[in-house]
Amino acid sequence: MRIAVAQQAATADVAQNLAVLERVAAAAARAGADLLVTPELFTTGYDPGRVHPDPTVLPRVADLARRSGLALVVSEPHEGAITAVVVDRDGTVLGRYVKTHLYGPAERAAFRPGDGTPLVVEVAGLRVGVLVCFDVEFPETVRGLALAGADVVVVPTAILDESVARVLLPARAYENRVALAYANHHGLAADGGTFSGGSLVVGPDGEVLAAAGAEGEALLVVDVDADDLRRAREVVDYLPLRRAETYRRG
Repeated sequence: MRIAVAQQAATADVAQNLAVLERVAAAAARAGADLLVTPELFTTGYDPGRVHPDPTVLPRVADLARRSGLALVVSEPHEGAITAVVVDRDGTVLGRYVKTHLYGPAERAAFRPGDGTPLVVEVAGLRVGVLVCFDVEFPETVRGLALAGADVVVVPTAILDESVARVLLPARAYENRVALAYANHHGLAADGGTFSGGSLVVGPDGEVLAAAGAEGEALLVVDVDADDLRRAREVVDYLPLRRAETYRRG
């Protein structure tokens, strides 16, 4: 699978964000990507309390997937929740994940949390699990996707703390033997902070395969295949060695 990760700055203008998505998808398609991952709430702009569902977004994303020949991971507000949708290259919606862990009072006031139901879908011959932003900072979520059979975990995000990408994501990939693709915004956030950028792709051995800087747009394009997963799991595969009965003490 060839994974593309877009680091972009969204606005409150849905049409403008979708125009950027179209431009980025065209570049990813020219690079031969199978899957494009975009930041959290990129379609509407990340501004909890002010963003609203737009019913025109998903049909336009599906049309873009068909025209570009790419599977797309896009995040949008839906039924009172922050979600991420996987749309296959033929425009079929493969699934929608609801963000489980809401970050900060603004998100918790504006949205309801998901119930943790994992989403794992097949794209380009690999099984892709989906999380959103703060979810990946909890080890149980990535482990749950790995146990559900995920080979790759994709994470639309909107974060100001660069240490998450630098410290946590390689560990999450390594301890679960999954590849991980993390797409962040850059530039100013609605609350006056600055998004940390640092979008990246990590291999199943914990190696950072590509990373964006803290500032500016970027498009990362990385190959991850079944052989990469097999080699990492041959070194040590933690999942079959778990002793789940011992972790419930206390």
